[in-house]
Amino acid sequence: MNKKYQNIDLISKEEAKKLLIELADKIAEYNHAYYIEDKPLVSDAEYDQLFNINLKLEQKFPHLTLENSPSKKVGAKVENKFAKVTHQVPMLSLSNVFDEEDVKDFLDRIKSFLRLDQFSPIFCEPKIDGLSFAATYKNGILTTGATRGDGYIGEDITANIKTIKDFPHKINNAPELLEVRGEIYIEKNDFTSLNQEQEQQGKDKFANPRNAAAGSLRQLDPSVTAKRPLKYFVYAIGSAKEELANSQDQLLAKFKELGFNVNEIGKLANSEEEIFSFYEYLKTNRGNLPYEIDGVVYKLNDFALQDRMGFIARSPRFATAHKFPAIIGQTKLLSITVQVGRTGTLTPVAELEPIEIGGVIVSRATLHNYQEIARKDVRVGDYVFLQRAGDVIPQITGVDLAKRSADVTTFDPPLFCPSCNSKLHYVPEDIIIRCDNGLNCPAQNYERIRHFVSKNAMDIEGLGRKQVEFLIDKGLISNPYDIFFLKEKNEASLTKLENMDGWGKKSVENLFNNIEKSKNVSLPRFIYTLGIRHIGEQNAKLLAREFGSYENFIAQMELLKENDPEIYQKLNNLDGIGDKMLVDIIDFFDVKENIELIKNLSEVLNIEDYKETREQSSLTGKIVVFTGSMPTLSRAEAKATAEKLGAKVAASVSSNTDLVIAGEDAGSKLKKAKELGIKIIDEAEWLTLVRDT
Repeated sequence: MNKKYQNIDLISKEEAKKLLIELADKIAEYNHAYYIEDKPLVSDAEYDQLFNINLKLEQKFPHLTLENSPSKKVGAKVENKFAKVTHQVPMLSLSNVFDEEDVKDFLDRIKSFLRLDQFSPIFCEPKIDGLSFAATYKNGILTTGATRGDGYIGEDITANIKTIKDFPHKINNAPELLEVRGEIYIEKNDFTSLNQEQEQQGKDKFANPRNAAAGSLRQLDPSVTAKRPLKYFVYAIGSAKEELANSQDQLLAKFKELGFNVNEIGKLANSEEEIFSFYEYLKTNRGNLPYEIDGVVYKLNDFALQDRMGFIARSPRFATAHKFPAIIGQTKLLSITVQVGRTGTLTPVAELEPIEIGGVIVSRATLHNYQEIARKDVRVGDYVFLQRAGDVIPQITGVDLAKRSADVTTFDPPLFCPSCNSKLHYVPEDIIIRCDNGLNCPAQNYERIRHFVSKNAMDIEGLGRKQVEFLIDKGLISNPYDIFFLKEKNEASLTKLENMDGWGKKSVENLFNNIEKSKNVSLPRFIYTLGIRHIGEQNAKLLAREFGSYENFIAQMELLKENDPEIYQKLNNLDGIGDKMLVDIIDFFDVKENIELIKNLSEVLNIEDYKETREQSSLTGKIVVFTGSMPTLSRAEAKATAEKLGAKVAASVSSNTDLVIAGEDAGSKLKKAKELGIKIIDEAEWLTLVRDT
């Protein structure tokens, strides 16, 4: 893990600001790849680690929590190619725990929140590694199927879900309205057969069963979905649960009675010991199951107690997922290749003797950076240990020195770029080697165009990796600006694009329409499309908010480039923008080709001024502090209510505090609030404020 993610306890406020913004961008990128493109970029373990660092930073600095914090979001925004479905009850995800101490903390929080004096039964069930769905029945008839999406809006997959064998289209003796929730998956053997078919047809193989299930379910043509071996389990309800059951074990029995598939492997645990015993059983025997699982879900069994506990921003308080450790394998390192990224960073990649890990054939693994290779003493010809936790490219965790032979070779970092042959330089603070040849480096230019057309940037559907590579090779585009003249070039050419391999009349027509639609772009998105090093979506939004319009943005960048101290200080004072990023921005605008590209793009695009869209309420963004003992509310419940209304709960009183809620025996915090002249109310006034907000 990068050094900047370590020693969170020692981090300063300014460092935390920058790190939270970076984490928001990185996690948003990973969410989009996982939930929308069905192509995870990192392992589950690495994602969970970043997410937990974000949570710890927010707990330490609650006033720095971002509007777009990963802790407030579920999944990713839906794509435009499917109709949207609004979840009447938010479809949130689960928090994760990783060891017995975490589980004990979860159980202690339940007892504390509900003020219980004894253990309340917990229902334990396997965590299926598939795609979450919701299915709505009206008067017993299946009317809507939807993906989770961002937890509030999902994609309409009704036609596709109806193609799943034995998925009920009609149920008897159902309530007037019933929404069931569950997981769609592909069994291991079916996954192997499906990949064999893909290979025979010359198509890309799926990385793992979860990706195969997600990709199959999100087909525009339901007949394609119908050919895929999809299966499902239901395990939860979005509405009408009071009419069906009073607890999780009763609900599953009712689902089975109604004709749904439920996972028969589950246990109602009456003690911590029973919970841990069930976890160990599943961890030991998961390889014998026909489907992939990546942990065990624990739920408070009693629905009345669930309702009392409620939810935080992205997950329920009454449930959590106990994740399994990553799967380990061993294979031979055949060679190390080098990839050049969009901003010139070189990344070493291990080429491996193919090995099956957890039902997936692995032939490549990330090595992160050259310092990592040296630290682990990885050599070509070594037998290496691999860790896979559902990701596309696993990680090398170490070397089996007992198997090291005399003919292994060390890997020396390259001195020249493998793409453009320009001299490389080492950036010690980032532990990276970089090519600074910019757009003159074919690899960087290709990755920059890919970034420009990506979903979070210009969102030009129909320009994937293969299409961009094809257009560059044929000389039809050499930079992002050329994309907007593809149609003109095609009309003037004797050899039409639709007649070339891999293209057709319809796909070309759709591409040109998508290019035209992309010409209206918001200022934050436009800044993000430029691909400035270290300027992700959140930082692009910060810059857009500061400057308001494209014209002002460019004018201020010119001043910054000329080392204007006023604009430099102004930007440096923005939350999340520091000296390092300012150097990257100046470097970007110092390049003549970049200035020309921006000018050209501004002539073909309609760059919309920045607009603030956040809805405000009386408590949104306010910093509140609870002190003393509340007559009716537990501290956890009081904090939860405040956060639900958009307030930020701080642990101590400062000049930034907006409101203090004081209970009995309030001490130093109350005294300090009085000294600072901060508004102070009691629990009764707080409950009135909450009711009226």
